[in-house]
Amino acid sequence: MSRGDSASRFLVTTRLETDQPLETVHLQRPLWLEGVTFWTVGHSVRHWSMHHDTFTASLVTGPRDSVRAKWHSRGEERTVTPGCVQLMTPGETHRTTAVSEPASFFVLWWTPEAMDAAARELGISPAVHFVEPQLEHLGVTAALQRLHDAVNSGTSQLEIDHFYVESTAQLIEHAGGQELQRRRFSRYHPAVRKAKEFLHESFASNVSLDDLARATNLSKFHLARCFREGTGMAPHQYQKLLRLQAARRLLETGETVRTAASSTGFADASHLTRAFRDWLGVSPGQWALAAGA
Repeated sequence: MSRGDSASRFLVTTRLETDQPLETVHLQRPLWLEGVTFWTVGHSVRHWSMHHDTFTASLVTGPRDSVRAKWHSRGEERTVTPGCVQLMTPGETHRTTAVSEPASFFVLWWTPEAMDAAARELGISPAVHFVEPQLEHLGVTAALQRLHDAVNSGTSQLEIDHFYVESTAQLIEHAGGQELQRRRFSRYHPAVRKAKEFLHESFASNVSLDDLARATNLSKFHLARCFREGTGMAPHQYQKLLRLQAARRLLETGETVRTAASSTGFADASHLTRAFRDWLGVSPGQWALAAGA
């Protein structure tokens, strides 16, 4: 591994030392998602040239709205700006021909086997193929941005898994020209109840959508949709609330912030502190003092 590498229980991040001193390239491998890799690239003026043996989606994230880049694929040169998604299918090539200023982008790679597995879970039988090489769709852009933020914030496995599923489903539907199966679930559907029970029993553990899917006998793509329709929130948000509530109770008994964090599934005290402030507007220590701990 290179300098700046890190490894959590579920995500391995490798920082590459490139020939451009300001350029940052982080390869991020989710250990539970076979055949899926993320790249986070910053301050790059490189003219990238690739032959793809994977399905690839690259979201231009900025860092400024003025970023412009030209790239060539499928016999045509196109211009991308922040919010645009570049799409490649196995067997295709692409190359960057011009960059106006240092650019940042986030890339999601699927092996053909990983994409086929996702399509099957979504109820799609024909092979996936990205119809257009470039996409400007608010839903897809937002989903990929949420995945980027989750991957790069040291968040939970369940949150990354949720946004991976959301991004993949959005791309297959809006870039692959496929109509996804839609299933409606009431909040009383057994799958929602079983998933909630599973999270209550193991909220402090690393839980993936695959774990919840096995517990509910649904594919993780349908489980993610059914849970949101049933509860009004995503599974990772529900899990985070359970963790925060448990940490709050521990703080009220006099436990330290560090102990409360490690006991409830947070990576460390700083992660709990940030989440607690977002939740209640005060630090864990302030809450403990106010509660008389």
